Amino acid sequence: MSRTKTRNRTADKTLWLAGVLFAVQGFGSAITEAQWDTSFGVAGILRAAGAPSWADLALGTVGAVFLLIAAYRAVRR
Repeated sequence: MSRTKTRNRTADKTLWLAGVLFAVQGFGSAITEAQWDTSFGVAGILRAAGAPSWADLALGTVGAVFLLIAAYRAVRR
């Protein structure tokens, strides 16, 4: 396998992983904040640092965009 293909596959795996992590952290923290008045993970750290409440949803949206890009690249191949 060529180096370019290996790098592309590594980038694709990274997109999938980052997308899942950001989506779970962002949307999951937003849900737990709404239901149980607590947050967790990266979004919880952002809240503790004074980030606005919509930062959870923004983090989840970034994750969803990463997942869409990864899915597009997988289908295109």
